Amino acid sequence: MMLKSGINHLWASPVYKTSISEEQANSLLNDIMSVEDISEPRPNSLDNDLSERVPLLKQIAVEKFSEYLKLAHNKNLDDYYYKLSAWLTGSSGGYSMDLHNHSGSPFVSVFYLMCEEKDSGGELVIQDPRTNANRGYLPDFQEHFAPVEFTPASGDVIIMPGYLYHSVKVYK
Repeated sequence: MMLKSGINHLWASPVYKTSISEEQANSLLNDIMSVEDISEPRPNSLDNDLSERVPLLKQIAVEKFSEYLKLAHNKNLDDYYYKLSAWLTGSSGGYSMDLHNHSGSPFVSVFYLMCEEKDSGGELVIQDPRTNANRGYLPDFQEHFAPVEFTPASGDVIIMPGYLYHSVKVYK
C-alpha cells in the first residue's frame, strides 16, 4: 500500500457486529443442546468441533463469514480453502476468559445464543492490536488506544481478525 496525500487510515482491524434472528438463535440452541451438555461444556479440542456436529451452525457461520469478507475486504469466501472449528464456552456463573488471540486463524467469530439480563457481566473486551502504539502520546490522545468493550445480547455475532487480543469479563 502506498501513502496517498492527506490522512491515511492504516492497519485497519475490521470488526463486524451483526446478528442472527431469534428463530435462528433458538433453532441453533436446540441443535446444540441435542449434542452437548451446555451446563458443562467439554474442553476445546478438534474432536469436539461443534461445526461438524451441528450443521445449522456451520451454515450460519459460512453465511456470516461470507458477509464479513465481502463487507470488510471485498473478497469471496468461496475463493478460499477454509476449515471451521467451533466450541461452546461460558455457560455458567463465574466464567471468564483471559486475554488471548487465535494465532493461525485469519478470522474468528463469537455467536451469543443465551445472554442473561443486563449487568450480568460477560462483556467482550477487544484490545488495540498496535502493541505499545500509545507510548509517548499525551493523555488527551489515549482514547484512540482504549480497549473496546462489547455487552452481548442473544443473537449477536461478532467477527474479527484472529490476531486481535480479546478477553471476556466475569459472567455473574
